[in-house]
Amino acid sequence: MSRLTPSVIALVTAAGLAAPAIAADWQEEAPSVDESGYGQFRDAYPVTPGQWAGLGDEDDPIRIEFGARYWYSMGSGVVDDSSGTNLLSTSDTSHIGEGFLRIEDHSTNTFAKAIAGYSIAIDGTYSTPVDSGSIADGEIGYVGADFGWHVFGNNQGSGVGFLGGYQYWHEGANSGRNNFAVVTGDPIPYDTATGQTFIPLDSASNSIDAHMLRLGVEARADLGFIDFTGELAAVPYAKVDGVVGIEEVSFDALGPYAGPAQPPYDGVANGNISYMRTSATAMDGWGYGAQAEAWLGVHPIENMTMRVGARAWYLQGVADQTYSAASFGNPGDTEPDGVYDIDPSVNESNWITESNPFRMFRYGLMAELNYRF
Repeated sequence: MSRLTPSVIALVTAAGLAAPAIAADWQEEAPSVDESGYGQFRDAYPVTPGQWAGLGDEDDPIRIEFGARYWYSMGSGVVDDSSGTNLLSTSDTSHIGEGFLRIEDHSTNTFAKAIAGYSIAIDGTYSTPVDSGSIADGEIGYVGADFGWHVFGNNQGSGVGFLGGYQYWHEGANSGRNNFAVVTGDPIPYDTATGQTFIPLDSASNSIDAHMLRLGVEARADLGFIDFTGELAAVPYAKVDGVVGIEEVSFDALGPYAGPAQPPYDGVANGNISYMRTSATAMDGWGYGAQAEAWLGVHPIENMTMRVGARAWYLQGVADQTYSAASFGNPGDTEPDGVYDIDPSVNESNWITESNPFRMFRYGLMAELNYRF
């Protein structure tokens, strides 16, 4: 009997210690019992990560915003040669769709944000030294990301501070796909009766890419029902490359052919083409500029924000232009019989011109709808 008593005491003690663990899930004031006559346990944990992690709670330091934007933008682009002669000018109105994400850590007053946009429709005009016309299509796109810190912040999303990041900007409004000659090593086709040459042509769409470093400041004030955001960023350096559809031609008016100029130069001059670029013109350079935007937002419901704003981007710099060109001779006649039987000569060379200025400007109004938690 003396050995059994300690064992009973140990079991009772263990049961008593275990009782609070069971009671943690037991509803002391259960409204009912199930069919078996037993009481009810409390409900399970929330089923979404945001609920059990506390995301979106008033005391949660992380706030996330994501949504869509529309940018009614107006843009212009200019490419000159080193002497200041304008080679290409564009002016367009573009409708751009954009997605964005912003993450804020209120405990440290830091934030990260990203954007990505692409043109929906483009229209405008262009001009080159030899022609002008309308822009009816093409593409404009960009993607970028910044990290920032509100040096002066209230740990609730408002503050003033610095940001830095990277942005890729693509300008590809279709300005007519200007032509260049195609030299394959075969003789240039020509009319043996008239001596007119027929130079094969090709074209390339304008396409300029900028890889930009961004350094700037941001001010943000969240007043509950409304918020204000302003941003000003410098672009101290941008790597710029791409293709511009520049062409250069001259005519030999003293050649044997005196008929109309061949396409695409109908009505410009008589005579065979004696010189023409034989490749698209490649750009390789650097630039600098600035970017700014401002927003006014309202919060009609707890987790939704609607904003209107304005944005402007500017970039300028200089670039090398690399291309090939060829001089074309006239067909020859070995006998004075009026039949040209000697192929025209073709002499091709490669060229590079330095310090060619360029400018890119895009600005306009914006609208935003986002969800935040």
